[in-house]
Amino acid sequence: MKVFAVVLLIAAGLATPALAADVPLPLKKPKDAKGQPLTKAGQPAAANTPSAGATPGVWPKTIDEAKEEADAKAKPAPIPTEWPAEEVAAAQAMCKTILEKIDAVTIAEPAFRQGDCGAPAPVRLITIGKEPEVALSPPPVLTCGMVGALHTWLTKDLQPLARRSLGADVIKIESMSDYSCRNAYGRTKTKLSEHGRANALDIRSFVTSKGEMAVVLTGWGETKRDIAAREDALKKAAEKAAAEAARIARPAVAPTTAPATAASEATGVVVRKTIADGVTLPAEKPAFGVAPQHLGGPEATAEPPRRVQAFLKGAHTAACQIFGTTLGPEANNAHRNHFHVDMAPRKVKKICD
Repeated sequence: MKVFAVVLLIAAGLATPALAADVPLPLKKPKDAKGQPLTKAGQPAAANTPSAGATPGVWPKTIDEAKEEADAKAKPAPIPTEWPAEEVAAAQAMCKTILEKIDAVTIAEPAFRQGDCGAPAPVRLITIGKEPEVALSPPPVLTCGMVGALHTWLTKDLQPLARRSLGADVIKIESMSDYSCRNAYGRTKTKLSEHGRANALDIRSFVTSKGEMAVVLTGWGETKRDIAAREDALKKAAEKAAAEAARIARPAVAPTTAPATAASEATGVVVRKTIADGVTLPAEKPAFGVAPQHLGGPEATAEPPRRVQAFLKGAHTAACQIFGTTLGPEANNAHRNHFHVDMAPRKVKKICD
């Protein structure tokens, strides 16, 4: 038995080399000069890299952390309440340059800011001009750029116009609105008004040394809108009268002499009536107003003196050459009672309405 086992072991040992020779060994992968494995195309194999967007060594954010980060980004930035020191210094230097060259009494106001509103170097304008000094009532808060533009307008245009049209100097300008942090026309979907930058002034009237007032509301006269509305009202009234005449028309009959009225008996003249409801229409057009009262419009207003009209319209025209924006009664109903002037920068042309 022992002899048989030994024979088997000897046979297995003799067969092992043959079996090993028959089984092919795996080939070694080729490597480049740096010892990195090569692909079949002979290019270095791609290294194992993190997935796109992943940061090595940083764990992904939890749901709570991601929410906190999103909330922080969505939170509005705090509203600025102060101007940078360099901006204040630059504005004050510009003010000094402007005010040294003109006749104006001003009070320096502290810089103030409400988000996009405010001014880094505002002043309160008390008087402007010389011989005579023109008072601003109430004294508005403005930028120095606005003060300089007002001085040019007053000395170059307003005073010569007032002397020529009104026979006296302007001694007071009555304002309606200066600084006001709001959008244009007070609407939510319009851009920030120049009033919000202390860069605009609304003027209601001018007072002369003789005590005469040139009030924008009552002194401008009819606007183009007024004339169009009046003509439209007259046209509609005529159409209504014609329609009523056609409705009550009768077949033609032999003409008869109309019975004399008390007025005709006294004067011998027959008073002619309109067909519509027997209302007597005046032959002349109303002096001023959107529509005559008997046509459903407001009561006609007396036409303002021509000299006042000439002064106000001349002042408006001159302002268009100086300010970035000039708006008056012709612009829209919101400006029927005042002039709006501001120093908004205009890239193409100034706004003048």
